[in-house]
Amino acid sequence: MKRYVFLFMFGLLFLSGCGGFGSERGMSGSNLDPESKEQVTENIEGQTYSTIENLLEDNFTLVDVISEGTNETTRIYGTRQFSLDELANLLEQGTNPEEVSDVQNQKQVLIYSDDILTLQMDENEDGLLLIELATTEFVRNHYSPNYFNGFFALWLLDDVLDVDDWAKKRSNRCAGGDCYGGYMNTQKYRSGSAGSFRGFSSRGGGPGVGK
Repeated sequence: MKRYVFLFMFGLLFLSGCGGFGSERGMSGSNLDPESKEQVTENIEGQTYSTIENLLEDNFTLVDVISEGTNETTRIYGTRQFSLDELANLLEQGTNPEEVSDVQNQKQVLIYSDDILTLQMDENEDGLLLIELATTEFVRNHYSPNYFNGFFALWLLDDVLDVDDWAKKRSNRCAGGDCYGGYMNTQKYRSGSAGSFRGFSSRGGGPGVGK
């Protein structure tokens, strides 16, 4: 009898732990979006930001940071208040990116002078929009060229990343399958557990930096 009671209690603890994991990944709306959609829109439309990173730091919650060396960083933010189209239009008007791709498979890429921004709807959580800002150095040295298939011409990527035949060279290095394919799709670089977010209640700063 005691054995069955123990197993029952263990099962409850296991389920409780699973629930905690899910809530951490999902993050509550209050933690993810501390300011209203209207306030964020007003901020972006009414202020001049020196960089896209400053804009994101001031208006969105930083979810994770991945760093592979000096100037080789990708920062992931999240929001539930904006659709992909809404935020893309807002950022395009407020920051004047150098290049803007079409939307494909709920993903859009914007190119800035020193960064490449990806807006992508989370495949596992309805309504969660991921905002990934990677430095050009991180993209140049770690991204898989397949990540940009259908978004930009290869010659444009060569120009942005300042590497001749970047896609061809990266394809050879990525043959082993260990190149970065975006935050949702590459377990190797994740600082947290694969498939999980680390939630933070404040915008900007907070997460540790790691592989």
